[in-house]
This record gives sequence, structure tokens and C-alpha cells, in this order.
Amino acid sequence: MQAVTRLSEVREAMAQFHKDLPNEPGLASRLGQAHAYYVLSDDNGDSRFGFSKFVGYRGLTGEDYLNNYKRLSGINTEHALKPWFDEVKPGSSTYEELYSELSDWMGQFGKRPRGGDSQHTRIMVLKPEYADESEPESDNRALIGLLIEVAKKLPVSQRAELRAAI
Repeated sequence: MQAVTRLSEVREAMAQFHKDLPNEPGLASRLGQAHAYYVLSDDNGDSRFGFSKFVGYRGLTGEDYLNNYKRLSGINTEHALKPWFDEVKPGSSTYEELYSELSDWMGQFGKRPRGGDSQHTRIMVLKPEYADESEPESDNRALIGLLIEVAKKLPVSQRAELRAAI
């Protein structure tokens, strides 16, 4: 199994993960054991979650994962995924929102994310410079302008929290 080397491979792995998950109970049974979840947006802008030990490998299927998961390395995949993703700070509003979405999504499979101070689930989001190219750039610029104007109205402490979250 080879680690991903391009963001397009991560997107393909995420799609494969979501394709295989409903048909592979063994794959779904491993959801609650993941230490880190990576987030990409689907075509509707909704969050899609995948754990590093799956989405960090090129060409992996659910069956491949289940047959080899003991030999796969989450450490290697987290290193491979690092160029495109940033960790969301636990306790931030962004983390709480994504953790809630992750919990709801995992609940469909009867699972829940790791929790608590000693075992919190790490949530990794795509770096802004790697946003989906299918989104029109002008829409992104308008959104950025709006965010800047809203941020200007925040108290200094909340602006610092916002900066820390992104």
C-alpha cells in the first residue's frame, strides 16, 4: 500500500471510503477507533469525513483496508496528508461544529467519535489554498470580503479566537 502523494488521490480515497462504508460492516465497526478525521466537502458543500488510515492510502478499498489494517500505518498517512490539511483547535467553535457533524454522521453507523480530554478526536480541515477548484473564484472573493467585514466588527478577543481557529 502506498501513501497518497497528491490531493486528487485523497479526494479519490475519500470517495472510495464513502462508497464502501455502507457495504462493509467491518469498516463501519472501526469508525470509533480513529484518532484523526479529515474533512472534505462534497458536491453539495456538506462535510465528508474519513480517517487517515484509509484516506491517506492510494487506491485502497474497504476490503483492502479490512484485510490489511493491522499492517497499515496511521502515522505514515498523517505525515502524507499534512501538506494539505490543518488541525482544528479543540474547544474552538469550528471544532465543536465539526465534532457535532462527525458525531451525527458516525451515529448512522451506531458509532461515536473518541472523546474526553485524554482521547479527543483530532479534526483536520483542508488548507484554504487547496479549496475545491470547481468553486468559482469570484464567489470565494466575495465570501472572503464578507468575512473580513464581519471580523472587523468582532471584539479583539474574538478576532484572536477566529485567527486561532483558522
